[in-house]
Amino acid sequence: MSDFVWLDMPLHKNKFKGIDFDELTTVQMSFDGAIMAVKRELVEAHYIENDIQMIKAGYKKMPKDLKVETEDDLYKFLSYFITL
Repeated sequence: MSDFVWLDMPLHKNKFKGIDFDELTTVQMSFDGAIMAVKRELVEAHYIENDIQMIKAGYKKMPKDLKVETEDDLYKFLSYFITL
């Protein structure tokens, strides 16, 4: 489990209509379908690249036009909801 990072707040899989979560082994979900954790290696670069630490501190704003259509989009989106 150490290669996973917990989300600050769970996000339900129904929010992401285009992603098939039955086949994903890169996220950990609760019994009700909420995404609880994601593989660190898939979100770490996005976390650093998007300067998410500054967003969480209130110095930058989170983009409003984030669309999740692919698996990579999912990891970019989830990177806003983790803390490294």
